[in-house]
Amino acid sequence: MIDRRTVLTAGAMATASLLLAGLPRSALAQADGAAAFIDDMAKRAIGILQAGGAATPQGKAEFTQILNQGFDLPTIGRFVLGRYWNSATQQQQQEYMDLFERMIVETYSRRFQNYQGETLVVKGTRAVGSGDTLVATEIRQKDGPPIQVDWRVRPAGGSFKVVDVIVARVSMSVTQRDEFASVIAQNGGNVDGLLQAMRQRAGG
Repeated sequence: MIDRRTVLTAGAMATASLLLAGLPRSALAQADGAAAFIDDMAKRAIGILQAGGAATPQGKAEFTQILNQGFDLPTIGRFVLGRYWNSATQQQQQEYMDLFERMIVETYSRRFQNYQGETLVVKGTRAVGSGDTLVATEIRQKDGPPIQVDWRVRPAGGSFKVVDVIVARVSMSVTQRDEFASVIAQNGGNVDGLLQAMRQRAGG
């Protein structure tokens, strides 16, 4: 005799199969590719950390390469600056992008210096926006609950690029944009005030 649980499980599997069958092959391929991209980037980063971390010059250089290859820093930087991008001069835009990329590298390098054997596990994917894929992951700690981290990735040149990181449902790009907007507002709407603050943070 087939029990009710077996019937429900079979029904759920059939429903999932129908949903997957209704998706274009290109969408399925993009979801699989996005998940593999994040998984590979995480493994490369963890390899650097296990070999001594981003604190060494070589480790930091390799870590910087991963960020530059895996993150669409120009797109993220422009989004973070928001409406002030158009009001900035070309010189201000160039300096801002240089400082922004340095800031991102320094921020992630410092965070990963405290690596203590955490692992990243891909949990699933879903389509978002017009062509982006959200890759849901968990960072599993030795001591403590897992941390939910979602990566918004976008097709780029035959591969993918990260355009946002959402930690515990909070967008890092939106958070950074709010912070930058506050600094600019405190300086009378002048981008120079933000550049000065970024220079100080970058140590230059």
